[in-house]
Amino acid sequence: MGIRDRLIEMEEQSQKKCTVTITTDGGLQNGSEIRVENCRCVKSCDDNFVILSVYGMDINISGCPLVLENFGVGSVRITGKVHSLTFEET
Repeated sequence: MGIRDRLIEMEEQSQKKCTVTITTDGGLQNGSEIRVENCRCVKSCDDNFVILSVYGMDINISGCPLVLENFGVGSVRITGKVHSLTFEET
């Protein structure tokens, strides 16, 4: 296996992992930031609910108002008052 093949394999493996980072100021209800790396797509998005697809599951985020921002290839940032965060296997 050459170096090119190994790099391709490493990239494919990294896309099977998801990192969720939650940063909050005084509790989720007072405002927070959620970062999701290796997001495959945004399935749904409005002011109160966001559904993100990652490898093997969906991440459901509810709150108000939620603001969705892209901060890199395959990564998103959501800010606002988060009420709940659930993971659903697909």
